[in-house]
Amino acid sequence: MSPGSQPSEASADTVRSESSPTQVSVCHLASGDLWAGAEAQVAMLLAALALRNDVNVSAIFLNEGRLAESVRRNGVDVKVIPETKFGFAGILRESAKFLRDRDIRVLHSHRYKENLLAACLARRCRVPVLVRTQHGMPEPFDGFKSVRQHFAQALDRMVARYATDAVIAVSQEMGVRLGKSLPSRKVAVIHNGIDTQQVESRYSQSEAKERLGLPQHCPVLGTAGRLEPIKRMDRFLAVARLIATRQPDSRFLIVGEGSEKGRLMALSRSLGIADCVLFLGHRDDIFDVYRAMNTFLLCSDDEGLPTVLLEVLWLGIPVVARSVGGVPEVIQGGHNGILVASREPEDLAVPCLTLMASDKLHMDFARAGQAMVRENFDSTRMAAEVTALYFQLCGLS
Repeated sequence: MSPGSQPSEASADTVRSESSPTQVSVCHLASGDLWAGAEAQVAMLLAALALRNDVNVSAIFLNEGRLAESVRRNGVDVKVIPETKFGFAGILRESAKFLRDRDIRVLHSHRYKENLLAACLARRCRVPVLVRTQHGMPEPFDGFKSVRQHFAQALDRMVARYATDAVIAVSQEMGVRLGKSLPSRKVAVIHNGIDTQQVESRYSQSEAKERLGLPQHCPVLGTAGRLEPIKRMDRFLAVARLIATRQPDSRFLIVGEGSEKGRLMALSRSLGIADCVLFLGHRDDIFDVYRAMNTFLLCSDDEGLPTVLLEVLWLGIPVVARSVGGVPEVIQGGHNGILVASREPEDLAVPCLTLMASDKLHMDFARAGQAMVRENFDSTRMAAEVTALYFQLCGLS
C-alpha cells in the first residue's frame, strides 16, 4: 500500500493479525469544541481503534464537550487542555507532559490549530510520524476573516508539505484536490465510516413524527448540518417554499446550530413558510429525528464525505443531494438516491416531490442505501485502513 492509494482490506487484515506482538501508540489531537460531522468521525474512528490489539490510542482535546465524553466512554485515555485557559505555548507544554513516557509513534491531527500543534509537539517530543485527516476543504469567508483564513491556510499548507507524513482525504474527489498542492505520495484516501450498531432508532416513522408534534399524514422533508453559509440552508428553505405551494400539508425540519440561525428563521417568515418549518437546533436524539423524515435533502455548495448521508441512508431514508465534493461517492444516482447537478431550488424540489410521493421508490432506495453503507462505509473498515497506514509509515508493514 502507498499513501497515495486506498488501503485494501487484505493489507489491513495482515496488519491487525493477533499473532503479531507489534503495537503502535497513537495520539489524536482535536479541538472538540463542536459536534458536527468531523467530530462524529473522530469519535467513531477512536472507538474503532480502541477495540484493536495493534493500536494503543490516546487523545488530546482542546475543549471539554461531547467529543471528549464520547471518546472516554469507549475506554480511550483523554487529556483535555482547555484553549480558553492556555495559550498555544501552554497547550504545547501540557501536551508534552501528557505524552511523556508514552512512546508515541504517531500524532494524528484533525484541524488547522491541531495540525500546527502536532508539528511542534512532534519536534519537541521526537514523535517520528505525523498524520492528519482533511475532513473538508476550506470554507470561504468575507472581510477580516478572509485575511486570517488566507494566512492560516498558507501556514497549514506549509506544515502539510514539509512536516506531515500523510494527509488522509475522506473522499476520492478531495484526494484529487489535495494532490494539486501536495505530493501525491502524501495523500491517502480513506472514506469516512459509521458504526452501524450505534446508528439506530427504536421508533417507527409515525412514532417519530408524533414525538415532534407532526401530523401523521404529512410528508416530511428534512436536512441537518451546521447553520453556516456553505451548507446553504437558505436554498433548503427556497425548496421548501416551492414544495409547500404544491403540497401544503408538507413539513420541513432543519437540525443544527450555527451563525446563520437568526437569518434563516427570518427568511422562513419572509417566504411565508414559518408555520411549517421546524428549527430543531442541536439534538442528542438525532437518529430519532431522522426517522421522522420521508426524504432528506442536502443543499451544500461543497462537502467532504458527509457523515449525515451515511447515517440517513443506514436508517432507510431516501436522499436528494447536490452533486458536490464526495457526495457522488456515496449517492449513486437512481440507485440509492437522486443526485442533482443544478443549484436551482426548482431542480431540487422536483425529485423531492417525486420521492415523497412514491412508496416503491422509497423502499427501493432504502434497501440500496443500507446495502451501500454496510458494504463500503463501516467504521471498522475505516479503522483497519487507518491502522494499515500507521504501520506503513512506521515501517512495520
